[in-house]
Amino acid sequence: MLASLTQNWGFMRIIRLVIGGYALVEAIRASNVLIGIMGTVLVGMALFNLGCGPQGCGVPAPRNKTTHSSDEIEYEEIHSK
Repeated sequence: MLASLTQNWGFMRIIRLVIGGYALVEAIRASNVLIGIMGTVLVGMALFNLGCGPQGCGVPAPRNKTTHSSDEIEYEEIHSK
C-alpha cells in the first residue's frame, strides 16, 4: 500500500492532488458539501492512483489474436451494362 502511494507520480496525478486539495480548502472555507465531495474524490484518485491512465479509459484488447480461415468472406463482382 505504501508503495502505491509513493511511486508512479506523474503530471496528471499531481494535478489531481493539487486541484482536489484546493477544492477541499474552498469547501471548508465556504461550507459547501458538494465541492467537498468532489475534492475528496480527486484527492482519493491522486493518492490511490485510480482513474484513467496514460492510455485512456478504454478496455484493453485481447492479447491473442486468432484468425479463423472459415470466417473468410467471398465477394462476387457485379458488372453493369
